Amino acid sequence: MVLLLPVVLYVAGGTLGGWIKAGDVAGVNATVRIGLLPGPIHTDLVLPATPALRERFEFLQDAGLPIDAPETAWVVVGWGARDFYTTTGTYTDLRFGPVLRAITGDRAVMRVLLVSQIRDARGLRWIDLTEEQYGALITLVRADFAGDAPLPLDHPGLNGNDVFYPATGRFHLLRTCNVWVGDVLREVDIRVGVWTPFTWSLR
Repeated sequence: MVLLLPVVLYVAGGTLGGWIKAGDVAGVNATVRIGLLPGPIHTDLVLPATPALRERFEFLQDAGLPIDAPETAWVVVGWGARDFYTTTGTYTDLRFGPVLRAITGDRAVMRVLLVSQIRDARGLRWIDLTEEQYGALITLVRADFAGDAPLPLDHPGLNGNDVFYPATGRFHLLRTCNVWVGDVLREVDIRVGVWTPFTWSLR
């Protein structure tokens, strides 16, 4: 029972942190729509490939991601623990070592996937931003790629169409992939929970 107490407190704290909101509701001048794409334990940002985003993310072209191509409509970006994120495509890939490093602290990576259309919008939460908020958001996301000229990891990705990059910061239990999403949204004054370690904390 004593060993379960930290787990119960962590889950309760993450749930409460998601309930307590900070930031503003989208205003009448919101013209850009982004998405939050949740999985069982991880949430990605789904960003429209506007001219401003294409310019800031031009470095993706060098990794074989056609950011300049007309058919590229969306950029899916996630932040996470390096060992766990790069090796765990499905739950059948779970290994003790990456899980332990994610819990105790690991280097961070960014995963990027370009798509032409959103094929299955079930579970996708849409958020409307102003042009100014979206510009600030892509600046924040770009800043979390390590280095002025980001170089991809020597890793095949999870599905052959994605690329991993070294990222700033470290992943740990208090700063998860979902916390990162909540942090960048709050920075641009989007209404979201004050601490969002779980996917449901971002709802």
